[in-house]
Amino acid sequence: METHSTSKYLQRESVTLHYVDYGGTGLYTLVLLHGGGANAHWFDLIGPPLTEQSRVLAVDLRGHGESSHVDPPIYTYAAHIEDLRAIFQAERLRQPLLMGHSMGGVIAVTYAGTWPQDLGALLVCDSRPIYSAEAAETLQQTGRRPGREYASQEEYIAHFRIRPDGLRAPREVHEYVARFGGRQLPSGMWVHKIDRHVYSLREPINTLPFWEKVQCPALMLRAGESSRLTAEAVQQIQDACPHVECADVVNAGHHLMLDQPEQTVTLVRDFLQRHHLTRQ
Repeated sequence: METHSTSKYLQRESVTLHYVDYGGTGLYTLVLLHGGGANAHWFDLIGPPLTEQSRVLAVDLRGHGESSHVDPPIYTYAAHIEDLRAIFQAERLRQPLLMGHSMGGVIAVTYAGTWPQDLGALLVCDSRPIYSAEAAETLQQTGRRPGREYASQEEYIAHFRIRPDGLRAPREVHEYVARFGGRQLPSGMWVHKIDRHVYSLREPINTLPFWEKVQCPALMLRAGESSRLTAEAVQQIQDACPHVECADVVNAGHHLMLDQPEQTVTLVRDFLQRHHLTRQ
């Protein structure tokens, strides 16, 4: 699974941000945001084919992937939004198309509701509209526990688990993303790259007020085999943002871009073409 992309870094006052540039040209740039505990390379199966429509970037959120941990730890949604604005400014992006999965979807919606005039389109993948205090507490408890260490990268990959729901994709996809998930300590041991404060400081949030302010074309992708977006949750989003479009990625669990990359690409392409947001 070879993917041609370029790593880029942006130094901010408190964090070094890493993002992947898959290339592509056109009037619009599609910016991809991963979920909690993941990283930019989770989009490696859909980023390259989408360059036929536009330029495509994938961001490592602060505390994830090759972006640095933050000390003192600040992982608020507002901080993520400011990171995005800094990348947009550094890349001179005019009305980027913002696509987020899970936690990345929450960040994308929050951005779209805070700076509605900034975006050309909003795409949200299997992201619940309300992240409750109970759900946040569960992650906070996880983050307060020490992470496990592994003697080698091979041992790390062997024990790597994708949550929630695992993958329906081939084993080689599982191992591929695992190779981008760990880092080696000076001791030689291997650990997850994520700063565990990302979990321990997770905030509850209701994105519906942000959905109400979305002005740009919007698409909601629901994983067909996931329980994240219930019929009630979809209706809440549609009530808040009547112009949002909804499509199912069939036979996909929560991590739809890994389980069904071709189907995901097709749905994104169709949406961008309908709204004349493709390469010209």
